[in-house]
Amino acid sequence: MKTLEEIKGRCVVKDGHWLWRGALRPDGRPCIYAPDFTRHDGRLVTQCGMRAVWHTANGKAVPEGWRVYGSCDEWTCCNPAHVKCTSEVEFGQWLRETKRYRGQTKRILASRATGRRRAALSPLQVAYVMSSDKTGLALAAELGVSPATLSRYRRGQVPTVPPAGGMFSGLIAGGRA
Repeated sequence: MKTLEEIKGRCVVKDGHWLWRGALRPDGRPCIYAPDFTRHDGRLVTQCGMRAVWHTANGKAVPEGWRVYGSCDEWTCCNPAHVKCTSEVEFGQWLRETKRYRGQTKRILASRATGRRRAALSPLQVAYVMSSDKTGLALAAELGVSPATLSRYRRGQVPTVPPAGGMFSGLIAGGRA
């Protein structure tokens, strides 16, 4: 697809949306063969629909640190009026304002998992924190975690601490003692 008219020709126009009738990516977004000025110097390659539409409409690369995304609720929409290209910061503000991902279980679980990975202390570190007489601020600086995270560990509010010797190590050690 070298022009917007070719892209529009593969779509069903409904309520101002250009709904793509061609191939879809695993996440349900359009997969369009179009010029890519960001990674391939304008050669035709298969890419995400919104990106393909933006490249075709503008004929230039997406600026470094910017994101191309659809601003409507239709995943398969290829209308250039519904495609935005903004900085990552503006994209994050748009997500917060529109509450686009609010209440989506996959997003909530992914966010929690990221938080646990960032805040996780090893079992030996947890034992050190629990037995130490140092202040929370001193321990947080020493271990490289936030004081709030350290406080949660001391209060026992961190539910998942990876076991030291594997998933069943506590059961095996408890049975022999």
